[in-house]
Amino acid sequence: MQVYQGRLWGVALGTLCVLWPSLVLGAEFTATMLTRGGGMEIPGKVFVKGEKVRNEFQAASQTGIQIMRLDKKLVWVIMPKQKAYLEMPLTQEAQQKMFPLTENQKANLKKIGAETVNGYACDKYETTMSLQGKAMKLFVWIAPDLGMPVKMASQDGSLGMEYKDIQKGAVADSLFEPPQGYHKLKMPFAMPQSH
Repeated sequence: MQVYQGRLWGVALGTLCVLWPSLVLGAEFTATMLTRGGGMEIPGKVFVKGEKVRNEFQAASQTGIQIMRLDKKLVWVIMPKQKAYLEMPLTQEAQQKMFPLTENQKANLKKIGAETVNGYACDKYETTMSLQGKAMKLFVWIAPDLGMPVKMASQDGSLGMEYKDIQKGAVADSLFEPPQGYHKLKMPFAMPQSH
C-alpha cells in the first residue's frame, strides 16, 4: 500500500508540472525525475514534447507509465505486465479531481526569489495547496527556458518532485502513443463483476 501511495504521489507531482496553468509547453527534453511522497523516494524518467508528456516510474520492481496528451485532452495509463492501457479524458473537472493544484493556484503564486536548479536559472515561488482538507505550503521553481516547473517541494519536505539530468533535444513521437499490440481496458477495469 505504501509503495502504491508513493507511486501515486509521483504521478500526481510529475503531472502537476505539465498541468501548471498558463505556461508555454514548447520545450522538448528528457530528464530523470525524482519524486518524494508517502515516506518514499521514487526514481523515474520524463519525456516532454510540447503538449505531450510521458512519465515512467519504478516502484516495487514494476514500471508505471503515464502518457499525457494535452493536445488530445487524454491520459493513457500503460500497464506493461498486462500489455494493456487505460484511457481517461483530461477534462477541467478531471484535472481538479486528480490534482490538488488548480488554475487559481497560478493567481496565488508569490515570487520569493531566484535560484539555479540543476543548471537552470529558475524563479522561485510559493503557493498553498489543499491536501486531504489541509492547507500545505508548496515551493515551486519554474525555469523560463523550459516554460515549466523543474522542482516542487512542500515546506515540511514530505512531498517533492525534481527534474535532474535535463537533456534538451528531439524526442520520438512514438513515446507518446500506447504501444502497439496493447489492448485498451474498459473502466472500471479493476471492479469485480457481480454474478
